[in-house]
Amino acid sequence: MRAIGAFAFASVVALSTLAYAQATTPGQPTTAQPPQPSSTPQRMPVRPLRPGETPPKGTGVLKGQVMASTGTPVRRAQVRAMSMEGRGGGVTSTDNEGRFEIKELPAGRFNISASKGGFVTGQFGQRRPGDPGTPIELSEGQIAEKVNFTLSRGSVISGKIVDDGGEPVSGTQVSAMRYAFVAGARRLVPGNGEGGNDRTDDQGSFRLYGLPPGDYFISANNRSGMMMVEQNINNTEADGFAPTYFPGTPNLSEASRITVKAGQEMSGANFALIVARMARIKGRALNSRGEPMTNGMLMLMPADPLMGMNFGMNMSNARVAGDGSFQFASIAPGRYNLQVRPNGMPGANSEFASIAVTVGNEDIDNLIVSTSLGAVAHGTITTDDGSAPSFRYDQVQIFPQSMDPTTVTMGGGPGKVNEDYSFEMTSLSDRRLIRAFFNNVPNATWFMKAVLFDGEDVTDKGIDFQPGRNYEGLQIVFTQKITDLSGLVTDDRNRPVIDATVVLFPTNRDLWTFGSRYIRTARPDTNGRYNFRTMPPSDDYMVIAVQNLESGQGSDPDFLSRAIEEAKRLSLAEGETKAVDIKLSKLVP
Repeated sequence: MRAIGAFAFASVVALSTLAYAQATTPGQPTTAQPPQPSSTPQRMPVRPLRPGETPPKGTGVLKGQVMASTGTPVRRAQVRAMSMEGRGGGVTSTDNEGRFEIKELPAGRFNISASKGGFVTGQFGQRRPGDPGTPIELSEGQIAEKVNFTLSRGSVISGKIVDDGGEPVSGTQVSAMRYAFVAGARRLVPGNGEGGNDRTDDQGSFRLYGLPPGDYFISANNRSGMMMVEQNINNTEADGFAPTYFPGTPNLSEASRITVKAGQEMSGANFALIVARMARIKGRALNSRGEPMTNGMLMLMPADPLMGMNFGMNMSNARVAGDGSFQFASIAPGRYNLQVRPNGMPGANSEFASIAVTVGNEDIDNLIVSTSLGAVAHGTITTDDGSAPSFRYDQVQIFPQSMDPTTVTMGGGPGKVNEDYSFEMTSLSDRRLIRAFFNNVPNATWFMKAVLFDGEDVTDKGIDFQPGRNYEGLQIVFTQKITDLSGLVTDDRNRPVIDATVVLFPTNRDLWTFGSRYIRTARPDTNGRYNFRTMPPSDDYMVIAVQNLESGQGSDPDFLSRAIEEAKRLSLAEGETKAVDIKLSKLVP
């Protein structure tokens, strides 16, 4: 018998992918022009919303036009204004001439986007695919005009999927994937675009549309094409289709890159699925007392969670029978994580397990998975000055964040906050960062200052949760002493720069980690000014403004290692409001 026991963990790591979009005519980048106000009322400081406060209606107005790169208006495009201070926004559609108007906006900074099916979504002020947009700052009563967009038609990649005999294979999931900076490293992720995924029709044809220009790898996965070659009551052998990359390989290192320009239609991406021996996994799930686990669910997913995002059909579920037995059939060769969890919502006494499984050409029988109780943590929410919180207990969300961006974990969902501001987190495992924030109020008057355990500050190094252990006495400390750093970005001729990304980061490399509170990026607004709020106080900050920085690259340790040589040093005290102007760096990301 093959016995494997391991405690499992569980909260899914959310990994963002690049927002590829284009808001200028392809091949002709232009300098984004600031919106033209019809009047220039005095700008007043923006007060962030308090937790639970309804976003106010204001008197600001945005006007503009959405045009296609061909010079024709884009009708019924959706234009959305989102407040960067959590103060609401607005959404509207363009008329027959592509014009739009968004009214009743409160004072503050806004990100503006425009989208329509078949086009690449654009951010105002964007110059290249993957760039963030340029924020617009509105004062009360201001009418910002010429908030214009030029949207490009999305690129298209089409082709056919066939089997090893050249026959079309229907129902195959086909995806366009590309490399992007995610969690501080370049990784292969599903490409953005509304039509970046498709299923083949009865002719084996697929069409991936709405893609931003760039380099793509095409992947195909078919779980329905299992071909039985021998079967009896005790043994099942089957061939099936393994996840395959264009032009017909199971290995990414052997895949061919397809490059498309803006609006280009690339046809002929035809390839055959790789036939592989499908395996069966049979075993039993036992609890910590050695008894059969009942009423449980198992999930088998690719070891790389980013690949799991693409090969969604390569994830398999199975139920635990009354005697603890389970079975997965038709599993393609590869590395997987097998996770066991109870049905329904996990409770304080829930048991979990997660083990690594490598599937080859042979069946796996008699696999034993032993579950364990997760750790339980109790604590309280306090304030740094000892005063009673001015926010309600049910407005706070506490979440144990995994410190490994490449691991999909189980257990450790949002904590429960009680009326007396005590909280409980259950089913914890591995090293986690504890984070607390307000629901739907990203820039509140309070923010998390520190997490304490046994008198030690564990805010940025996390807690190593051991199975079955109780952790008492955690403290999450909130403060109203909010930092506010802003400044002007200029070039070597002292002109304001809006086509740049400002990166604020510490010199301490130990803080260059996934989910670090000390690293943040921002885009200058239409006046060339950047802003960072609620950064942790430190005398160890560096700030730099660079052009052509990819989305997500600002937390890449390789980039930060080069940026530290040219960045400007600064300190930021608790509750300090500070202005630091910076020059545009010539550093090439």
